Amino acid sequence: MGYIENIRKHAGKLTRIEIIFSQALEEDFMQEFKEKKVAARYTKLANVMGAGYSNPRLGDAIWPQLNMMYIIYCEEAEAKKIIDICQFLREKYMAEGIACFKSSAEEV
Repeated sequence: MGYIENIRKHAGKLTRIEIIFSQALEEDFMQEFKEKKVAARYTKLANVMGAGYSNPRLGDAIWPQLNMMYIIYCEEAEAKKIIDICQFLREKYMAEGIACFKSSAEEV
């Protein structure tokens, strides 16, 4: 299937998942995605800086760590599995910050 045909096939309502987490957890996320067969298509942003409910991640001398961010567009059933992964890893790594946001999207 070609690029344009693939877009047309998947056009319509989607769920957008944004996950922001410590770089130290990337391998854990990728392993969980692979095991649960989710997030095969994603956008990855490295060296993300910010402050949330855990320690700031600013990549400087005071707060040297950085975050990663994944943006995933998928169907609702897959979104549920990804959210379950985020909740599992939050419990496993309680000292690390993991933020997960869900919203609606539409591919046009």
